[in-house]
Amino acid sequence: MSKIIHFSFLMIICFMLVSVSSVLGQITTTEGTTQGIIQDVELDENVEASDLGVSEPTLLPDSPFYFLKNWGRGIRIFFTFNSIKKVNLRLRFSAEKLLELRKLAGKTQNPEILDKAVRNYEKENERIRNRVEKIEEKANENPEVGKFLDKYTEHEILHQKVLVKLKEQVPEDTFQKIEQTRERHLERFGEVMEKLEEKHSIQERLENSFKEIKGSPFKDFSNLEILKQIEEKAPEQVKEVIREARENIFMNLKNKIEKMSLENQERFKNYIENIQESEEKIEILEGIKLQLEENLQIQGTLNQIRERLLERVQEREKEMNCALIGLPGPDFCPKGRIIPQKDENGCIINYECIIPAETETPTVTSTKPLCITLWEPVCGQDGKTYSNTCFARVAGVEIAYEGVCKGGEMFKKGNQ
Repeated sequence: MSKIIHFSFLMIICFMLVSVSSVLGQITTTEGTTQGIIQDVELDENVEASDLGVSEPTLLPDSPFYFLKNWGRGIRIFFTFNSIKKVNLRLRFSAEKLLELRKLAGKTQNPEILDKAVRNYEKENERIRNRVEKIEEKANENPEVGKFLDKYTEHEILHQKVLVKLKEQVPEDTFQKIEQTRERHLERFGEVMEKLEEKHSIQERLENSFKEIKGSPFKDFSNLEILKQIEEKAPEQVKEVIREARENIFMNLKNKIEKMSLENQERFKNYIENIQESEEKIEILEGIKLQLEENLQIQGTLNQIRERLLERVQEREKEMNCALIGLPGPDFCPKGRIIPQKDENGCIINYECIIPAETETPTVTSTKPLCITLWEPVCGQDGKTYSNTCFARVAGVEIAYEGVCKGGEMFKKGNQ
């Protein structure tokens, strides 16, 4: 009898050990998954000094000895005689001053100190543009110009990531100045590319830079947002090639999502929930949904992601003291794209459902790209509105002007 009791006791102990081991295993797996998601987000949002080829700053603009640092920079520029080397040195100084601003933002909320650092960064970028004006050759004529553009393009992408993160850390007035600086930075980038690069090569250089920059398997999702901002501020002559680069990156992301396992779909969903929310990200997600509308399994995952993104946007609206409107339900726009409509204060006042016209179904050929459903309307010479330049081009129609045609209508809106 005692042997039976002893055996039973051992069995209970074994069962308890197995149960505890299972629970610990689940906890470890969960922690590992959470850690993996955090690493994905950090890879795509955080920029290290080494990524920009500089060191973390120690002497900052709030120091009484900061003038010595600027003297040293001035001496280096004075004794650099090659025009390409000069502009590369200015690019380095720009990166240093951006990181000085970032470090100050983590140290103080004093608007005067932060505004001074913003001005330092802004002036350095203006010097880059002025220096570029003195370069006579294009990238295809001088390999050194090409190397500079590779570095300049990579820096542009990384600078945008730093500036977006900075806006979360500074007072409102400084936030506005950083946003203005960020937009001017984008404008200068387009001007530099237009001057030093052949139009047909800009697309390839952009795509290669986005590919080379480190990031998670989902980095194209955030990269598309940056690329759209670059396109919006670019000179008209280069908008089309930048848009084509964005379409190619979009299709690469769409293909990755289409092939994702259930585990990676869940990982992607968690990734989206942890990155910075924005209306641009909602639009990118809507475009992917339309491309994969026949894949019901992925549609379910993407709908969940969309709902969570919309919720986070509404949370931000609360912080901005906006008058809140109800979130659109899952049946609001199943076949189209949800576009938030804003007032002059940046508050969402409505959600619009844009459904592409049935005629906008271009085929893939060797010479024409597959158009994606980005709502950037243009009016064709035929008097019809096309979702974007790509659809008009595929239809063989010249563009009359940007925006919806004042007469005809070629898209439908869902009920609101």
